[in-house]
Amino acid sequence: MAMFLTYFLIITFCTTVIWVQADKGELQTLRQQKREWLIPPKRLMENVDYTKKEFIFKIRSSEETRDDIIYSLIGPAVDDGLFSISPKTGYTRIHGILDREKKDIYEFKGRATLPDGQLVEKDIELRIIVEDQNDNAPYFNTLITGSVDELSDKDTSVIAITAYDADEPGTLNSKIAYRIIQQEPAGKPMFKIKRSSGEIKVRMNTLDRETQETYKLIITGTDMGGHFIDSRNRPLTGTGTVTINILDVNDNIPILERNNYEGNVEENIVNVEVVRIKATDKDKIYTENWEAVYTIISGNEAGYFSISTDPKTNEGILIVKKELDYEELKEVNLEVVVRNKAAYHKSVVIGKPKVYPIKIKVMNVPEAPRFLPIVKTVYTSEDRTTIDLKKVIATYPATDSDTLLTASNVRYSKGKDVDSWVNIDEKTAEIRLNKLPDYESKFLINGIYYTTILCITNNFPPRTATGTLAIQVQDFKDQNYNRHRQRHGQ
Repeated sequence: MAMFLTYFLIITFCTTVIWVQADKGELQTLRQQKREWLIPPKRLMENVDYTKKEFIFKIRSSEETRDDIIYSLIGPAVDDGLFSISPKTGYTRIHGILDREKKDIYEFKGRATLPDGQLVEKDIELRIIVEDQNDNAPYFNTLITGSVDELSDKDTSVIAITAYDADEPGTLNSKIAYRIIQQEPAGKPMFKIKRSSGEIKVRMNTLDRETQETYKLIITGTDMGGHFIDSRNRPLTGTGTVTINILDVNDNIPILERNNYEGNVEENIVNVEVVRIKATDKDKIYTENWEAVYTIISGNEAGYFSISTDPKTNEGILIVKKELDYEELKEVNLEVVVRNKAAYHKSVVIGKPKVYPIKIKVMNVPEAPRFLPIVKTVYTSEDRTTIDLKKVIATYPATDSDTLLTASNVRYSKGKDVDSWVNIDEKTAEIRLNKLPDYESKFLINGIYYTTILCITNNFPPRTATGTLAIQVQDFKDQNYNRHRQRHGQ
């Protein structure tokens, strides 16, 4: 056969001669180690059909002059029917097409025996190495996601992607070259990829989450280093998708919707909402980059107000914390500034913060009248000869708390009067005795009878003021004794 070159492998351990017939270009150099010959591996290319060849190699014993030698192969691939040997000639054939990605090495033994099973010589170790062809295109994982801060510097690393290739590692068949072929949304390319490593970096420092929050990149991975070698060695390409999320940084200063605000608050109340002020911020909602912090910088030296942030709406809520008195303070002028909870990005130029004025008008609320003094003392005697029950012993009108004049549009009545000593005119607040005073009465405390007087406004809801009338009763016996002493000059 002119197409083949024959060479011999001689095993010195015994007298057997092994013949391996191979294609041109497949001669291997043999070297001797101690008393054994190492048989060079046979290489077969995957995806090539060798099934029609008479043999891929053959073994033959030096005792082949005997016509009773039987040749056989031992190994799983033989058992599976992939390889077979002619018992008489030692010709070894293959019955299938090899796939390196399924199995890259086949190992088995060649054996020569007599009909009775006796070994003619020691078994021969045989090996078939499957050579790789570029028959697998690179592929990517289904989901590839990366993220990077907006306004990141040029060449900031985003993510390193990896394409996988089932061809032999470390060879040109599995050497991947990466390329970005499409960006969504289209426009100025914002990213670049390192051809050899698949590392994606920022192309320019103008990423803006407020303009575009997500980019989708179509990536290709081409084997053979992306190079076309010849018509038999064409590179294969796989395609993947990378999603890049643009992360928010605090690059926007909050701004109030209005330049100034006004509100009203009633006097004498606390812990009520006076006014809300709304900040707008382009940064990501419900993050510290978006959350506003409000500060009163002037007008609140007396501590009348506090301001806090509504976490849902980001509004500033102005609360009155200390009672205001319309008669003392009719208007409060506050100044407020706003900032974010998070620190600003290095790109933000921070100057003097904008000041927002808030004018708060204090609303006058009709107050309950009050008695001045709170306790009014009246002196009387238990001497019946000096008491006139029709006579006014005192007038006890209430005072308007707003005008400090005598209260009007009010009515008077008794409050507590345990022994019913007095009557009061509901219009004039004139008080008369209802009964003669009794110094020995059990209702006196240290000679004083106490009763309360009420002043009730006629509006709705009515307001009530309470005063106390203290009737000081002088003992009649003491009065006579004092008169006696005066007559006798004592």
